[in-house]
Amino acid sequence: MPEPKREQPKVEQQDSQEVRPILEASPAERVAETPSEITPAEKERQIEELRAEVEKITDSTPPAETKTEDKEVKQAKIKQYQERHLPEYIKDRGRIAKMLTNFWVGPEDFKKEGAENIPEKGPFIVVSNHFGGNDAEAIIKTFKNTDLHFAVAKEMWWNSSPIQKWILQKFGMIPVEESLSNLTEQEKEEALQRQGGNGKKVFRKIIDREKQGKVATNIEFIHQAVATLLRGDALGVFPEGLWLNPGGMGKSAREKKELKQGYRGIELIASQYQKLTGEELPIIPTAFIRDESTGEKKVIVGQPLKLSENESENNGTDWCMKHVAEMLPEEQRGYYKDKE
Repeated sequence: MPEPKREQPKVEQQDSQEVRPILEASPAERVAETPSEITPAEKERQIEELRAEVEKITDSTPPAETKTEDKEVKQAKIKQYQERHLPEYIKDRGRIAKMLTNFWVGPEDFKKEGAENIPEKGPFIVVSNHFGGNDAEAIIKTFKNTDLHFAVAKEMWWNSSPIQKWILQKFGMIPVEESLSNLTEQEKEEALQRQGGNGKKVFRKIIDREKQGKVATNIEFIHQAVATLLRGDALGVFPEGLWLNPGGMGKSAREKKELKQGYRGIELIASQYQKLTGEELPIIPTAFIRDESTGEKKVIVGQPLKLSENESENNGTDWCMKHVAEMLPEEQRGYYKDKE
């Protein structure tokens, strides 16, 4: 997902603006602006006062009163952010939603590895491959002790019908605008021909939009995702995006079993969350594997990652997807097979 260019809310800009006037000029520069008739002794006294002022502001261990004030300001910002961006259907999820989710997911009919890597509580982001074959259901069941909200294709699924939208809201999913920008024009047209019904309409709309140079900014999705994470919930994402080979029904895998390049967006969500809370989000790489010959399914949960740990040349999304690829059979690693 391309990085949004919309101006950030004013409340998110206040911190640096409050400090900047003091830090931009050194003590000597600020004294130089005072009238020239002051004595050298007075000038020296002012320099010392200003130096103490700057040291107080930049001190990494502020007094308890400042810490309390900072905590209150932070909590106020988080509350305001949630009031503005948290969807009402997520605020009001109740027993009906949980019953629907349990009915959809069903029993745990898959093997599970790496359960020790699952955080005891949110917030965190789950990043997984998306070949189909009931991957979303298995992942929700794997992270059943946390309220997990999946990103769902906006035009393909969310807006396909009022009933479908109502169901997805009950599942607590968050709509994300689709993109095909990682494909060549020929690949887009070939994928379009493989679609049916609503799929053809959606792919045509995306292709035409991108031919005009327009991109999916997904600013609303990012805001809603961050607001949900601020509740202590978890977010599930399939960075590969839309299925390009949608053949198959029910429990059969829909997609060619090779990883496609992921669309970016994880970095924006993580950085916005950290900006509000001062904390870094854990990211849980997760692999879903289904043996087509036996129907056996497996979910592998990798060790939690933090984007600050990325020392590779890959962007944050590719770095996370590389960790997913390493848990898949080599022939399924696709775009990430030879990534360092």
